[in-house]
Amino acid sequence: MKRSLFFCLALLALAPSALAAHPSRALSFVGRIVAIHYQHPGIGVRVGAKTMEVTVTPNTSIQRAGGFATLASLRLGDRVEVLAARSGKMLVAQSISAH
Repeated sequence: MKRSLFFCLALLALAPSALAAHPSRALSFVGRIVAIHYQHPGIGVRVGAKTMEVTVTPNTSIQRAGGFATLASLRLGDRVEVLAARSGKMLVAQSISAH
């Protein structure tokens, strides 16, 4: 009884860190910028035949050629690597790396 209780408590203690290590809502993709939206900050990224609409927030890390950048420095046609998280039906960019 004590052993199974200890085992259950140990699993509960480890569960939050296991969930944080494997975010189920993260999405990573590579494509080309086909739209840049400034009014509702975001970009459209063509991935194969599909366009992914991604929201950009003040917390989004944007890099271009290895240095920090802004949404305004991105250009149509840029090849980007995007790491985003789902928030409801929206994709919110955590990081964007332009090449």
